[in-house]
Amino acid sequence: MVKDILTGRSKPLQSLINLFPKSLRLRFNPRRRAIENFMTQSSKKIVKNEHVLDAGAGPCPYKNLFNHTRYEATDFTDPHKILDFTCSLDNIPKKTNSYDAVISTEVLEHVENPQKVIDEFYRILKLKGRLFLTTPQQYMMHQKPYNFFYFTRYGLESLLKNAGFKKYEIEPMGGYFLALADMIKFNSLLVKEANKIIYSPLKIIGFPFTQILFPLILSSLDFIDKKRDWTMGYIVEAIK
Repeated sequence: MVKDILTGRSKPLQSLINLFPKSLRLRFNPRRRAIENFMTQSSKKIVKNEHVLDAGAGPCPYKNLFNHTRYEATDFTDPHKILDFTCSLDNIPKKTNSYDAVISTEVLEHVENPQKVIDEFYRILKLKGRLFLTTPQQYMMHQKPYNFFYFTRYGLESLLKNAGFKKYEIEPMGGYFLALADMIKFNSLLVKEANKIIYSPLKIIGFPFTQILFPLILSSLDFIDKKRDWTMGYIVEAIK
């Protein structure tokens, strides 16, 4: 579920970008930086050999962070042939109280009934098990037609409470300036329907501004927004 939202670029362009060190690439990609930082910190909270489910794992981009755990991955389809099993996340074929932790990154917006999915996460978690989740508040339409919802803090809080979670933290992925940087990064997608003769030159000319300069400047200004109502999305940690 994560491939499209984390890249959003053509394969040749992504291959060119991948030539740069990952630490440098993340400086210009505020959404991915926020998610990867959260996943890195989350992995450190999970004890060695604890049982972890990556729900909606797609190509399993964070598997290496959980090498110290008993990591399993699932999604509704397995085109990469790397998942442990496939299922709908509102009906996970595992016993109640099976996992010490569930991780789910940029998945909840792609399910038709998010409450049922959060209920399932709660069910399969052991007592005091942790849910680590990220989801957008704003983003482009992607993975069509499986793009159903975007979430506010209050929507997420409602889902967690209704599932039974009593302890949880919901934090924004930055404020207005990071959100603006994230939107500007994808502005070249707006010309995909334009004449192909001008599409490539526009993308090439705009690349250093939309992908490097503007994200760097705007990221440095994000401290100005203290309210953070306009955010890319949220990171969630909940305890059963």
